[in-house]
Amino acid sequence: METVYKILLTFHIVVGTLSLITFWIPVFTKKGGDIHLKAGKFYVILMWMVVISAFFLCILNLFRGRFISAAFLGYLSIITAHPLWYGIVVLKHKQNLPRSAKIIKAIFNWMLFLGGVGLLLWSLILKVQGPAILLMIFGSIGVISAVPIVFSKKEEKVSWLFDHIQGMVTTGIAAYTAFFAFGGGTFFSHLFSGGLVAIPWILPTVIGVYVIKRYKRQYQPRLKLK
Repeated sequence: METVYKILLTFHIVVGTLSLITFWIPVFTKKGGDIHLKAGKFYVILMWMVVISAFFLCILNLFRGRFISAAFLGYLSIITAHPLWYGIVVLKHKQNLPRSAKIIKAIFNWMLFLGGVGLLLWSLILKVQGPAILLMIFGSIGVISAVPIVFSKKEEKVSWLFDHIQGMVTTGIAAYTAFFAFGGGTFFSHLFSGGLVAIPWILPTVIGVYVIKRYKRQYQPRLKLK
């Protein structure tokens, strides 16, 4: 099992690193252009590889008794798969989402909410120390993003252009947060200590939210027409 774990982890790191680099190509190239489309498709493929490998690493960590790592990777798979899937589905169907897509989206949102609540409670039991800080951060992100949708009685409106952009940027937030938490953890541990170690974990979310809002302002006239 240890050999399988190392091979899968290596694969996860390789495709994850490639996705971190590829992410910026669609961001800075002309939207709808040839480079944007090709790089975007490649990024989506890489991110699905990241999500699937993270899910299997979650299962292997459960068998290895590393429950916090398993919880983080499992929830990360959900929090990444949701916007990745929806960002492509909404691009394909525009305003006319099929009922099956709406059902899947609702399931994802409930998984985010319930899983996020579980992570928050677990982090409190662990007194929000060490790795529990990461559980608190991701649990909070999941709950905050899911609550307005899960408990809303109104049908969510589809603005396919903005939803696509938001979905893709959100996958980038998840990928970079995971990198700073694990891949860059050793480096940042020399710069931050105690509660400050959460700064590089929160930073991708702060930057990502800013980028999403900037795109929303940029495309607002077009969004009103959709």
